[in-house]
Amino acid sequence: MRLTEVKLGRTGGRSSNNRTAVRTIAVTSGKGGVGKTNIAMNLAVALAKAGHRTLLLDADLGMANIDELLGLNASVNLLDVLEGNCRLEDILIEGPEGLLIVPAASGNQYLSELGALECGGLVHAFSELKGRIDSLIIDTASGVSESVTSFCRASSQVLVVTDSEPASIRDCVAQIRHLNKTNAIAHFHVLANMVLTARDGTELFKRILELLGDDQDIVLSYAGFVPRDDLLRKAVSRRKAVICASPQSGSSVAINNLARRVLRWRRPDVPHGQLEFFVERILQQNHVEREVLS
Repeated sequence: MRLTEVKLGRTGGRSSNNRTAVRTIAVTSGKGGVGKTNIAMNLAVALAKAGHRTLLLDADLGMANIDELLGLNASVNLLDVLEGNCRLEDILIEGPEGLLIVPAASGNQYLSELGALECGGLVHAFSELKGRIDSLIIDTASGVSESVTSFCRASSQVLVVTDSEPASIRDCVAQIRHLNKTNAIAHFHVLANMVLTARDGTELFKRILELLGDDQDIVLSYAGFVPRDDLLRKAVSRRKAVICASPQSGSSVAINNLARRVLRWRRPDVPHGQLEFFVERILQQNHVEREVLS
């Protein structure tokens, strides 16, 4: 059994790659404080730097801060789109390496309490975007709120970030189980963040496998590790992506390795090549929920 991909129980297969489809990755975590947002942000920058047209959606609704982490000033955000004051394309801001960012509003209770139907209305705005998008990176909130599950369910891949703290591992396992049982998500990529060595990363992944047991309908893939790095912390204080501020640092090398792995992940099998598939999947799940409630 290969460590990079471990099958727990039975799961259905997926069909072949569709190279014209946009790659959508929900970056999430069981608890806060594990470096999820920095991973999402730097991964998006790394993909953009590699020449891939990348859109970063700040979907940590109510606690959004990606624009601030990059030293950018967003005069309008997702709340303005939801209130009908502007279109999605009006709030896009350009970050490092040509990365496009969709900012959200920090500390807004309305955004933080959006349910699945509201998230469907939110992502419907993506149909307004013009131009080619290769990758959509979604920085979700932590935990198992409706917005987290909605974005994870609508994405083609889910990247779960955790560190080696016992509470983080426990919440990581709980989130994977929840997303699998309640949303039928079968495949998860696990990233070990802020570990000391590569061996610590693989040991962390093995620990998660042990806690999940062998009776879950889950496929886990090891996405690698990002080492604890003072240069990343310094980049945060300078309001820069570590990929740009310290490209030779240990964390930058690891994130570039992650980006190369991401580009090898299977693309979704959808009829369209742009962001329409993400809107369609959200709307499909909302239709199912309406049928259940009626």
